[in-house]
Amino acid sequence: MDEFVRIITKTWWGITLLCVVCVAVWILLSALLYRPFFKRFYDILLSFIATAVFSPLLILLTLVGAVAMKGNPFFVQKRPGRRKKLSEKQCAKRGVPSGTYGDEKIVKLLKFRTMTCEKDKDGNLLPDADRLNKYGKFLRASSLDELPSLINIFIGDLSIVGPRPLLVQYLPLYSEAQRHRHDVRPGLTGLAQVMGRNAISWDDKFAYDLDYIKRITLLRDVKIILMTVGKVFRRSGISQEGQATMEFFTGTKKYNVLILSAGRRVELVNCFKAARDRLHFQGKVFAADMSDTAPALYFADGKFSLPRIGTDGYIDELIKLCNDNDVSLVVPTIDTELEILAENREHIERATGARVLVSDVESVSACCDKKKTAEHFAANGFGCPRVLSDADIKEKRYTFPLFIKPENGSSSINAFKVKNEKELAFFREYIDAPIVSEFVDGAEYTVDCLLDFDGNPITVVPRVRLATRSGEILKGRIDKNRAVIDDVKRLLGTFGFIGQITVQCFVCADGTIKYIEINPRFGGGAPMSIAAGADSCENLYRLLAGEKLEYNEDYEDGVTVSRFDGSVRVSG
Repeated sequence: MDEFVRIITKTWWGITLLCVVCVAVWILLSALLYRPFFKRFYDILLSFIATAVFSPLLILLTLVGAVAMKGNPFFVQKRPGRRKKLSEKQCAKRGVPSGTYGDEKIVKLLKFRTMTCEKDKDGNLLPDADRLNKYGKFLRASSLDELPSLINIFIGDLSIVGPRPLLVQYLPLYSEAQRHRHDVRPGLTGLAQVMGRNAISWDDKFAYDLDYIKRITLLRDVKIILMTVGKVFRRSGISQEGQATMEFFTGTKKYNVLILSAGRRVELVNCFKAARDRLHFQGKVFAADMSDTAPALYFADGKFSLPRIGTDGYIDELIKLCNDNDVSLVVPTIDTELEILAENREHIERATGARVLVSDVESVSACCDKKKTAEHFAANGFGCPRVLSDADIKEKRYTFPLFIKPENGSSSINAFKVKNEKELAFFREYIDAPIVSEFVDGAEYTVDCLLDFDGNPITVVPRVRLATRSGEILKGRIDKNRAVIDDVKRLLGTFGFIGQITVQCFVCADGTIKYIEINPRFGGGAPMSIAAGADSCENLYRLLAGEKLEYNEDYEDGVTVSRFDGSVRVSG
């Protein structure tokens, strides 16, 4: 045995044999334990070596890029990384089955910039094709733009081979099967890249990604790396036909929105369409009304007629319309439909699979009846105008001016300031089921609120009413009044609201807040808050797609918005 060891370690052929055996054992172990251990080991080793070897080139491209891109040569973008299985304890805490995956880790992908930051006269970035200059095309064609990503590989954000990390905004659009591409670390290159890169369809990309994660082996990764080198030298599959790079992924699901009693809600229709296009979601914005001359119908992607609210067959017709057009979200816009939709919400949602953007029956009922609304304010300790009882009026326990409106009023119809006894007597006769209250003087606010489908606030946007017509705002100014925001958030918690809510209140000279009414729907002036950055339409699309949104105040303060009328030809 000693002689054998001496021969192996002292002779040239023995040493060679020993090296061959060691390499064979190493390769065997690498192959057997590649996925759980050696894949990450090789990521660290090779990325370190590559960074050292290419460091002169990295420095050169950094300097050249700073000149060619007129500024920062690096491009940093958030991308979804690997998601891990939850522990048994985490699954139990969340109430999900054992083996459930958590959310994707969001990583910052580092690349060399290939597009300039040029903007148009309105401050918007120019199209990709206009910003992709010759230097950027060279970087993409040679894949040199990927060199800084070696750092991502070394620190564990990426792997050398794996599904290519896509945009974070695509996350809500994945099917459950497609989302499994994130069960492993994303890669600098991958099977989809060597099978076509940007020139193949999204369906093919996902098919290759899912095929890869089912069978990760050392031999396969080596083959993909070698094929990647060949692709780079041939410069194939860099872009998709008709695109500067790759078309946006719009998902496999369509998100069709139906706006009820659309009437003059042209702004709201256009806001939903703009949000859909900005998110690159698939789907249409439909509008329905009992009148075929309602202007909003002619701005929607499809228009429909529904019977008058409350008539026999209205709910059945609505369900049929939703099913025939694969509607994902039903948006009411007037008070008279709220209670009917609230009462039938579960039935409609079960029959269609669509979300009905209406709160629970109790909350809707309390808001549609102004007496109940005032009682709710008082019972929960919120300021509101004192409502006069018949006894108060009979015994003249009041001072002018007063305010009078109908119990179930809307859009300030039959709502008047009362200045004397003669007007009080007249309006009490003129208005059906009137409510008389003290008149409140101060800055009048409308507060646009959006809550998710579980009742959690997403945005609360106060705006001062600068000018109105027939109860609807014409001019308004966004005002991040801290007291109003905090008090309205507290108010929202006393109801069972979901979706868009419109709160009316006054801020008096002494700073007290007095609430007038709540409309649990989109108010006519909601597009003002959307224009300031609190985009309820975009947020609703994200919620439909399953995205979890946090409360934020990321809208602009002090923005003044003025609304205007327009005309559309509807016949002839």
